[in-house]
Amino acid sequence: MADKNINITDVIDVKELQTLQDNWAKATDLAFITVDVNGSPITEQSNFTPFCQKLRKVPAFRERCYHCDACGGRRARKSGKAYIYMCHAGLVDYSIPIMIKGQLIGSIQSGQVISDHMEKLKPVMKLSREWRDDPELASLHAQVTVMPHEKIEAVAQTICDSYNYTVEKQYASKIEAELREKDLRLVKEEKLRIEMEKSLRDIELKALHYQINPHFLFNVLNTIGRLAFFENAKMTEDVVYAFSDMMRYILRKSRNPLSTVRDEITHVLNYLKIHKIRLGSRLQYNLNIPEDHYAVLVPFLSLTTIVENSIKYAVENRTVGGTIDISSHVEGEDLCIQVKDDGDGMSEEQIRSVLRGEAYKNNEENSVGVYNINSRLIHQFGPEYALQIESKNKPSCGTLVTIRVPLPE
Repeated sequence: MADKNINITDVIDVKELQTLQDNWAKATDLAFITVDVNGSPITEQSNFTPFCQKLRKVPAFRERCYHCDACGGRRARKSGKAYIYMCHAGLVDYSIPIMIKGQLIGSIQSGQVISDHMEKLKPVMKLSREWRDDPELASLHAQVTVMPHEKIEAVAQTICDSYNYTVEKQYASKIEAELREKDLRLVKEEKLRIEMEKSLRDIELKALHYQINPHFLFNVLNTIGRLAFFENAKMTEDVVYAFSDMMRYILRKSRNPLSTVRDEITHVLNYLKIHKIRLGSRLQYNLNIPEDHYAVLVPFLSLTTIVENSIKYAVENRTVGGTIDISSHVEGEDLCIQVKDDGDGMSEEQIRSVLRGEAYKNNEENSVGVYNINSRLIHQFGPEYALQIESKNKPSCGTLVTIRVPLPE
């Protein structure tokens, strides 16, 4: 809440003020109304005289009444206390300034009486004479109460002191509540930032562990050893080069959260090449990603992680092996990269568990990489880009995983 732009209705409970205003009117036999800095009412009239009620029904006179209220409020602001004056119709009114941090946000207008010392007062604007031509208004004016000037002053200053103290307290409470809410929001944002940074550090520090785990490294080395014994170097050379390229890619990119589709495909193909040599005909794969998708950015190692899970759960654990299809297509302003296998699938509960990160929270190795990809997609692009996993959970019906990222503008 900026001090320079405080609106009276943002600080004051109008319903509560209306009750106070009605009670003041009953206790003092004075009329009351609360207005903003422009003189426009924010409360209903309390104990208005019949004369003033009828006067304000005439547009020309009503505008003069509003002008008197605004002028009275500004003059009260200068003195910092109740300002007693004569209105344009010749009645005694006073204005109680409602102040916050030295700023006038409105005023309580009261009075509509005749003082026993009218000579002490000056009109805030030129007196109106036209209303005297209206017999009813003239008659109602003659019925206006005469009140001791000392009583008017005492009531005005008492309300001024007590109400402004209440308003200052209300404003201070609102500011304190807003600050608490802001602090709470900042704490939540900081907590989220720290959690995301920790997640990213975990990805960075454990990239080799998640993507190239010890079991895989053992298989690679074992495959190289067997090929070196049975083959005459060519296939061994292919495996070594593919494995070297993978290590270079991981080490070069591990501090960058995003990578191009081209680089991810190259890494995945090296990964599949090694597994193909190890698993033979048990592993089949198809790649269908148009070249015009190559420049799009995706989370680093995201595609490899999904492919690794497909090999682990849809190929390695089945005697007949399996097939992995990798493709991409455009939907609206997004690129969708899909990895589909023909394994036995996942249940809805398993999918929810993986995406909720329960494996991560329980410090389990399985599916941690998938949870991290989902977290990074949401962090980088927004919740609408969360990882999508679809499965019928039936033998050979497989699992479809979709990575959705925005296309470059």
